[in-house]
Amino acid sequence: MDSDSRRGDATRARSTRGAKRGARAALVGALAASRIARASSQGVETPPLNAHVSARARVASAGMDPNIEATAAAWFANLGFRVLEGATATTRGAWGGTARESDARFATSYCLDASTNTSALEDYDFVGWLPVSNAIEDVMSDRADFKVVLFETMATEWWEHARTRAESAKALGDACGCGAGATRSTASTCGNEDYHYCDIYPCVWERAFGSATPDEETWKTKYIERVREIKSAAPPGRLLTIPMTAAPVGHATAVKISKLIAQFLEITDDLDAFGEAYPFLRRDLNGVALSNVSIAWVAFVVVASAYIGFFANKSDPARRFVRRHIC
Repeated sequence: MDSDSRRGDATRARSTRGAKRGARAALVGALAASRIARASSQGVETPPLNAHVSARARVASAGMDPNIEATAAAWFANLGFRVLEGATATTRGAWGGTARESDARFATSYCLDASTNTSALEDYDFVGWLPVSNAIEDVMSDRADFKVVLFETMATEWWEHARTRAESAKALGDACGCGAGATRSTASTCGNEDYHYCDIYPCVWERAFGSATPDEETWKTKYIERVREIKSAAPPGRLLTIPMTAAPVGHATAVKISKLIAQFLEITDDLDAFGEAYPFLRRDLNGVALSNVSIAWVAFVVVASAYIGFFANKSDPARRFVRRHIC
């Protein structure tokens, strides 16, 4: 083969490789554009604000303790805020209940796109858990209206919580077929028409801690370094750091934390009433305000349930006793 032929073959090979790279780039771009389009059309229902909550705020939680982040998500949802915890959207439902659904637009962009698209966060008042803490610099840069709250736990406590959560994430990843060479499951627990769990797992864990498999020393080091980076990256006035512990806290401490958050975000006109109504306790829902109609309905349900369970059984000796002496 002469030199001209070899040069021609090399040129064609480079052209083919370039075409393949261009096609892959076009595919990635199309996927990103599709997610952006969904982000602009997928609205999130806005629930009413609860009692003593006078305004909404935009807040990103940069913490990495899954237990505290779950508490924070439930706490903010209880205020009437639109909440995104990882890839799960939460809004407050009737009588203080919650409605939850998947929204992985931000997480999939973080894992699959060349740069993270933060536009999906426009639909929410509170965003937290992975990958928010990983991409907090992007959030602060792109979303000037977001303030940042950093719930900081001791590395030893954080490790126990993170390891447990990572094991649960791995179990779901295995079930969904996220391992190398595995077939992706089509089960509803693995995603919906917009995303698959394997799009974000093990990505968010690997990018946060270097691996999806827990390693105590490596993960603790990554956690400590990341907390330091977040504190350095936050502009003045946009970061509130709250030391937390896994141990139970008293009512006074829970109220103090609640008031610190409310004052930082400027979301209440009555700080004392707010703190008493919404103490920051793990998965606390005591501050849910019910209308008079709702209270009457709850009372009716309780009484009706007691009647059905206690009086409806004709052969029950307790029922016969009550009917004989009281009814």
